Amino acid sequence: MIYARQIKNLGRELGIDEIRITTAEPFTEASTKMAEQERAELYLGTEHWQKRDFDCFCDVHSKLADAKSIVSACLCYLTDEKIDLTEPGRPHGLIARYTWRNHYLDLRKRLEKLALFLKKEYNASFCVYSNGPVAEKPIAERSGIGYYGKHSIIINQAYGSWVVLGEIIADIEIEPDSSLTMDCGNCQLCIDACPTGAIIGPYVLDRRRCIQALTNWYGVIPDAIARVWGNRLYGCTICQDVCPKNKTVKPFSPRTDLGYVGQSIPLRDILQIDDAAYRQRYPNNQITEGWIRFKAIKRNALLCLGHIKDRTTLPLLKEFAQCKDEVFSRTAQWAISNFRSG
Repeated sequence: MIYARQIKNLGRELGIDEIRITTAEPFTEASTKMAEQERAELYLGTEHWQKRDFDCFCDVHSKLADAKSIVSACLCYLTDEKIDLTEPGRPHGLIARYTWRNHYLDLRKRLEKLALFLKKEYNASFCVYSNGPVAEKPIAERSGIGYYGKHSIIINQAYGSWVVLGEIIADIEIEPDSSLTMDCGNCQLCIDACPTGAIIGPYVLDRRRCIQALTNWYGVIPDAIARVWGNRLYGCTICQDVCPKNKTVKPFSPRTDLGYVGQSIPLRDILQIDDAAYRQRYPNNQITEGWIRFKAIKRNALLCLGHIKDRTTLPLLKEFAQCKDEVFSRTAQWAISNFRSG
């Protein structure tokens, strides 16, 4: 059995905010819950990860057959930057805070250095992931990195839910930590604050109504959801914004510029470039991952303009209102009609 202290100390030296260790047993309860939610049709039909085999997703042995331990880690992404970069006459759409930069890639690079130490010191075989093909939230929960909030996001004791998760799966036995005996108690601010009612009960999310999930999905957004969409180009963090555990987290100065996108993006730019130019302009970020359809981002931009109501954008909206793509045309028509409301 390898003691974890040296691993955790090196992790801190590498700039990893917290490391905890857990065993490699399958996360069978998580797999069962995912299957139940799929049967209840709480996923969007086109979500890339929904097509995964849940049993494999929740068993790290599917990635490393001889896995014995998981080094679970988190990195805080809360920075002290201005949230919206909109300028007069140049409306922007907001980007969710976690993807202003590629914090997943940043954490993975730090974990890779730690994994090389495990290889050198203990001859360990390993896999390193962040935002990868394993059940990161259940891993974080069992290791004690955090506990599930009622919004289904992991809450860390020091950094709230402003964290990205990552892990090293290794074939060596490392002293494991215990999970936390904590929960949200009677608080349900996230449930009450969700503008679309997507959190249908504690720890149960209807992704068909979740703006965060819908920003990745391509289709016509129902009117009731479109009306509360706001100027969100990618993602939504309302459930995190209202969480009491996040109120006391001290923001950092930015610690990486990997995959930098920024806090908001000019909407005209999004609507006037093609897929290739979009992916070239914002490389190495979640918003240009292969499974993200640029058409969904463009549709989001049209929704944003309908809320911002900058009349100088009406000619562009009218152009999209007449295009052959039904999702674009119906969304642009909705945006134009929204100029007349309120």
